[in-house]
Amino acid sequence: MIKFNAELMFEADLRPYRPVVERREPYIDIYLKLDKSGTEWPADLSEPGALIICRSDGEPIQYVVLDEGCDSEYRFTEREKELLHAYVRKERLIEKAQQLG
Repeated sequence: MIKFNAELMFEADLRPYRPVVERREPYIDIYLKLDKSGTEWPADLSEPGALIICRSDGEPIQYVVLDEGCDSEYRFTEREKELLHAYVRKERLIEKAQQLG
């Protein structure tokens, strides 16, 4: 993760859990909690999470770092985005969202 307007960067070993998938035409929103164990996290990220906004075909268009459910001052690195995208594919979250609508 990279903090906006700062040189602070760290690569988190992301462990997503408890996905919540919502359809918001024409988008699919995926909310994930991130397990903090096993990784050094900055003190100002107390309850990290992720919001992945995808097009209706499942293609991710935005990754947002959340803290306590709100946007934070951090952004994901490319490696972290790849890890999150792999989790979404593995858990078949897009297919589940498409079945909702």
